[in-house]
This record gives sequence, C-alpha cells and structure tokens, in this order.
Amino acid sequence: MHASVLRAAADVLMERGNEEFSIAEVAARAGVHETSIYRRWGTKGALAVDASLRVAEVAIAIPDTGALRTDLAALLERVSGFLTSAQGEAFLALAASRRPEVVAARRGYFQQRFDLALVIFERAVARGELPPSVDSRMLLEVLIAPLYLRLLVTGEPVAGWPREEMIDRLLAAYA
Repeated sequence: MHASVLRAAADVLMERGNEEFSIAEVAARAGVHETSIYRRWGTKGALAVDASLRVAEVAIAIPDTGALRTDLAALLERVSGFLTSAQGEAFLALAASRRPEVVAARRGYFQQRFDLALVIFERAVARGELPPSVDSRMLLEVLIAPLYLRLLVTGEPVAGWPREEMIDRLLAAYA
C-alpha cells in the first residue's frame, strides 16, 4: 500500500501541481481508502512531501564512475535532469514552502542526500584526488547551489550553466 500511495501521489503532483493535489484523488488512484492515507501521513502536505522526496531519491542516484571529476559531472547531470523534469517542478514547488512539516521533511531529505553523496568524496580522498582535509559538504553545496539559484531565483536556464567549467574550477581550488 505504501509504495502504491507514493506512486499515485507523485503522479497527481506531477499532473495537477501542489495547489490541486488531493488525498481523495491519490486514494482513488492507489485503490485505498482516504482514511488509510490520513492515518499514515496525517496531512496532504506530508504526503506530497514524502512522494516528492521519494521520486527525487530514485531519480538522483549517487554515481560511481571511478574518478571524482566524472562522478561530479554525472551527479550534476542527474540533479539537473531531475530538477528540469515535471517531477522536479513539483519538487521545486515544495522546496519553496515554509510549512513546518515541509521544512522538516526537506531538511531531513537533504541531510540524507548529502550523507549519501559524501561517499563520492571519500572515494576521491582514498584515490588521492582530494586532500583528507577537504570539507566535502561545503564542496557539494557550492557545486549544486547554482542550479537551485537559476531555477528558484533568477529563472535562467539550467541547460546553459557551464557545469564542466564549474567542476574544473572547484577541483582546482581544492587541489
């Protein structure tokens, strides 16, 4: 039931957006009673957040190409591809929310994702591509922040952002 509800919720979010998202429609698509959804998630906001975070988790797998530069390039490609997809648009709509349950879920999601991505830097240190003193979390934040800036603040296209150049500059700074 859990997986079915999350799939249905992700579909409804993608098709209708956050404003028209309804537990009634999710329940109908998932073939469950609304009360089951309320019992598990409590609010439509909590369900929307959980569905969005699960979709992002699957769409942005942590790469292992054998080299730091190509790992970072693959990661940025996956993040950009997701954020510019219909599912990513629904995710970004929730990213701007100030509702306490959304903020808490978003923080938990990003903490988990950063923790998972840190393996990229641990492997790079083991291969001698980065010094052990590198602040991996800061490097990761600096790398992905421009994507969110373009999408949420300036409205510039993500496709035109020079990812490869950014990676080269960051790696040169940390060399």
